[in-house]
Amino acid sequence: MNSERNKNYFFTSFLTLLLSAGAFCAFKAFLPESLFAKPINDYKDEDIVIESEGDNDNLMLIAMVEPAKAEIDNTAVIEVEYAPFDGLSRFFQKLFTLEKTKKGSVRIAYFGDSMIEGDLIVQDVRKGYQKKFGGQGIGFIPLSSQFSYLGGSIKFEYSPEWDTYSNFIAKKSPTSLGVSGFVSLTNPGASVWTHYKSGYLPIVSPTIFYGYSSNKDAKMTITTSNGTTAPIQLKPNGILNKYSVASYSNELKIQFDNADSIPFYGVNFSGSSGVNIDDFSLRGNAGLSLGSLNVALMNAFQREFDYDLIVLQFGMNVLKIRPGTTKYDWFADKMVNVVNHLKKCFPGADILVISQSDKAVKYGMEMKSDTTLTALIRAQEKYARNTGSAFIDLYQMMGGEGSMVKWASETPPLIQADFAHFNARGAKKIGNLIFEKLDQEYENFKIKNNLHEEKDENK
Repeated sequence: MNSERNKNYFFTSFLTLLLSAGAFCAFKAFLPESLFAKPINDYKDEDIVIESEGDNDNLMLIAMVEPAKAEIDNTAVIEVEYAPFDGLSRFFQKLFTLEKTKKGSVRIAYFGDSMIEGDLIVQDVRKGYQKKFGGQGIGFIPLSSQFSYLGGSIKFEYSPEWDTYSNFIAKKSPTSLGVSGFVSLTNPGASVWTHYKSGYLPIVSPTIFYGYSSNKDAKMTITTSNGTTAPIQLKPNGILNKYSVASYSNELKIQFDNADSIPFYGVNFSGSSGVNIDDFSLRGNAGLSLGSLNVALMNAFQREFDYDLIVLQFGMNVLKIRPGTTKYDWFADKMVNVVNHLKKCFPGADILVISQSDKAVKYGMEMKSDTTLTALIRAQEKYARNTGSAFIDLYQMMGGEGSMVKWASETPPLIQADFAHFNARGAKKIGNLIFEKLDQEYENFKIKNNLHEEKDENK
């Protein structure tokens, strides 16, 4: 009797499981795809959302699907002693020369993702340096971009007829990108313009940069508060060409006519002395695309700007590629190649890697630090160490685990609603933290090299 009942129970259970499996397969097509995890090799570009729709770093995707790399995580192993700021000795020496002589300039290219968009963070690092060492102006700005306003630094708008290219925009550029990661082109017969207005920073010594073209018919008209120039003939004869505007003004409008096929890179607004810092924000980027910058063109920019320091502040978009992973050795390996490429692009410049900041996500009903953060930061430190670059652990600097939640609870809050980006108040605090850390290490450099004593003897 019991045996018969057990058989009936087994048959009923088996039939229930079979019917459930069939129902699941039948209805799976109607359920949201996000419910089902994909193997990493099954991901395609359209499956990955980074920062905003349409923006992605294809080089990061390619790196992620390399199976041999993706399964290895050696980021926790530190084989040699690492002094994170020894990699800034040339930069610090240049700062000391500027401080001592009050002559010359120091220039920084600050690359990052949307964390620094709109001159956030960077403007406060710039303020700190310019207050201590002198300098003025916002630096280099493209002629067209993704955004039209750089915080309170400078207002920036441009004609919709510009055709803008960058590594993180899906369409491939027909020409090399400029130092900012952007290049602007015009269509045949189009008349395009870009308009800059000063915010709290003045419009300083504007110089327009553009590339080579066989087009000899292009003309440019410049308008400032002092009036409008007659059409100026462009001469796109070299790999990098420039035109300096002698007039000083609170605004600058540049109009280009018959300028098709000429690559326009941007306008430099920097004085000839003190510290100049360029904000090169690449929304949706992980930094890997910097490895495709044209070396010859970047060498030409280096001859013009003489960068002393290259800052890399990326990470947010690496976390978004594969949530939950703790294997970022592939990223460290790829970024070693990127840094070595940047050294060829900007010979003589030191490199500083700034880690990903804290980022909170919801676990159950509670907001907590992303559990994959520490693995990513170890990978960032690894590639800094393996390239002789300096390293700042921004995650620990802002308070470590749980700090983003704490910053959200401040009155007023210091972060945006996504618990990943900083608002203007938070960005100012982060910028000040970064400057104060760099300045502290600069003072330590002077003590270590007896430069304080040398300065005192010359008084």
